[in-house]
Amino acid sequence: MAVAVITAGEVSYIEGFGYLDEKLTTPVTDKTLFRAASISKLFTAQAIMKLVELKKLSLNDEVGLYVPQLKNSQITIKQLLTHSSGLNDLVRPASAKQGRALTRYFNLVGDAAPETSESHNFVYSDTNYNLLGEIIRSVSGQHYDAFIYDNILKPAKVKKSHFYGGTNKNLAEAHPTHEGKLIDKPQQRPYDFAFNPSEGLIANVYDLSRWLTLTLNKDPAILKEQSFEAMLVPRVKTTWGEIYMGLGWQVYENEYGKVARHPGSVRGYKSLVLTYSDNKNAIIILSNSSGTPRWEIAKSVTDILNKNGEW
Repeated sequence: MAVAVITAGEVSYIEGFGYLDEKLTTPVTDKTLFRAASISKLFTAQAIMKLVELKKLSLNDEVGLYVPQLKNSQITIKQLLTHSSGLNDLVRPASAKQGRALTRYFNLVGDAAPETSESHNFVYSDTNYNLLGEIIRSVSGQHYDAFIYDNILKPAKVKKSHFYGGTNKNLAEAHPTHEGKLIDKPQQRPYDFAFNPSEGLIANVYDLSRWLTLTLNKDPAILKEQSFEAMLVPRVKTTWGEIYMGLGWQVYENEYGKVARHPGSVRGYKSLVLTYSDNKNAIIILSNSSGTPRWEIAKSVTDILNKNGEW
């Protein structure tokens, strides 16, 4: 596991725990790469907001304007961002060996898409964000990962973290585990290029902390202040109690103030970005275990820091 803590908009703690090998010779550090899973969605959401700023699209645009496979659907970009499109994850990730092309993936998604513009109940779905990634590619003329690099990772001076590149090179350094045992490759969730916008980020806490400090400080190198603020407005109630979807972020309030978060999970990995945006405080957790108690860890850290007056 690796953890970073941000206090008042600056990194105040960062550390790796454990080892990458059974012989205990290679320690985990703040530079160790994990599958960040759905934390990827925050980068996709910021990229969409960048295109809004550039007047390349509107949040109320219908997805079919940019993705021909959904030309008969009236789903909007905002509905994708808030998981209120009516889309489910009927199409699962495929391994590189299966050789499924991006076009084939979106053909399958288009076949399952509803054709109504009516509001839908909240259904959390990777499909929403994979479509957003295709919109980013269509509008910008760049590959999804190239646009993210130019507009988010590069301004944040990210050194090592990256998106899955469609090959078996540069994958996560921490291998997935379940109940203390490594997960065999056939049982691992496959890397799929089509799923980069929803779960393809391979990251370390050092790089994520650089990006998150810019985000908490509403740094114009990434977005304008009003864009950062718009992303945190509660818009759609989730099925997780009093938690709402903003644009990308999951937002709510607790005893310490307004919270904006996003967890990540694929088999053998658990991750979490949890922020208190008003105070510019945050916790980042990356781990390579299905059983990591990330919520309990985050709560313990939050309680301790508030008790000691550090937050």
